[in-house]
Amino acid sequence: MNLAGLIAREEFLAPLRDEDVFARARVIDWGAGVGWPGDRDLSASTLWRMANEQQPFSNSDFVAWQARIGLSNQEAADALGLSARTIKNMRAGAVPVAGAVAIACRAMEADPTLLAAHYEPRKPGRPKAA
Repeated sequence: MNLAGLIAREEFLAPLRDEDVFARARVIDWGAGVGWPGDRDLSASTLWRMANEQQPFSNSDFVAWQARIGLSNQEAADALGLSARTIKNMRAGAVPVAGAVAIACRAMEADPTLLAAHYEPRKPGRPKAA
């Protein structure tokens, strides 16, 4: 797991930029977190979330996400702000899943209100002729 981004953005973790200080990490509170000198600590849940977010998100992960969420290709495209063609290409492995797409997929699965905010239900078939 890489903590560089968190350490760079959170001023209270600035001392951890020093490799000697960072190396003094210890498990604290019976496994509830990791602590460093100077009362700097991160909870196990924060570390777990960061590790999970940094996992690769492959094309097969995208296909599995779409199935778990229950979105058609067009609904997934609408929710993610992509074209249906891009969704099809990701599903086929023709293009990699972009990092921002992986972040959005994970966030929508973790918080269904995010999905609902961007969800546009579609009816199957072609639209009726005007």
